[in-house]
Amino acid sequence: MKNAIFFYYNLNPITITKRDKRYEFQLQNAWYVLTPCTRPQEELDKLYNLSIVLYERGIPVHQIVLNKDNQLVTFINQTPYILFHIYVPKDTNIVLNDILNFQKYTTTVSLDNLPVADWYHLWTQKIDYLEYQVSEFGKKYPMIRESFSYYVGIAENCISLVGMIPDIQKNTLSHRRLGVQSTLFDLYNPLNLVVDSKVRDICEFIKDSFFHGIHAIEQINFYFSTQALDKQEAKLFFIRMLFPSYYFDKYEQIIEKDHDEKELLPFIHHTKEFEYFISIIYQHLVQYAELPEIYWIKK
Repeated sequence: MKNAIFFYYNLNPITITKRDKRYEFQLQNAWYVLTPCTRPQEELDKLYNLSIVLYERGIPVHQIVLNKDNQLVTFINQTPYILFHIYVPKDTNIVLNDILNFQKYTTTVSLDNLPVADWYHLWTQKIDYLEYQVSEFGKKYPMIRESFSYYVGIAENCISLVGMIPDIQKNTLSHRRLGVQSTLFDLYNPLNLVVDSKVRDICEFIKDSFFHGIHAIEQINFYFSTQALDKQEAKLFFIRMLFPSYYFDKYEQIIEKDHDEKELLPFIHHTKEFEYFISIIYQHLVQYAELPEIYWIKK
């Protein structure tokens, strides 16, 4: 990889550290990360321009280094890579305030021409595909087979609820997924950016906090006491908290990356506690937004 970095970028690091699928090195007190690229070219061009705009506004988003051919993507052994120049302590774990500050400082950024997340269609397609997978391969995964219908039932509730909400009126820069093990590298990675409601990142972070046993109630109380949600955002907050993305993320790791099924146990063993947690959120939000009655939440 050292030869490839020199050939494509004219950079000659002494030491390169491989971490998972990415390569990290330091040159003259500057950090660089070469990472596989999973975004399509039409999105990359927009994200490249967006990252420059954000950086010029003082937001330390990683900057993409062009290769010798003035291209964003470099193919090395048939794998597409992007080289980032990093401006943050990349291994520092994020906290809730990091997400709130990111949202605060990116509020006025133009999001024109960037694709907007569509929960209804994304979730519908995901559930249809996962149901097909379980019907084909479920016998190999008994824990998935036994727990899957519960989480699909919740997901279908969420799909029904979000289908009754008009298109999201207020969008902000969000991330594919943020959790308690996410770092500043993840927060400021332009490849991780999506356009969505401001509740997306917060909800995913708090759900992950809950299943890691990290002060989720305190985070909810802090968020509700410091952040204003309009009626649509309140509904979206509840739906996003209810949607079991944590289960489906882990499901995909088991099926596609050969993770152990036992990694589902923290979710399965805490279903009642999480239902109670959701009921607390429901009782708060129903004061400000018209939320439909869900019998198992009100029990």
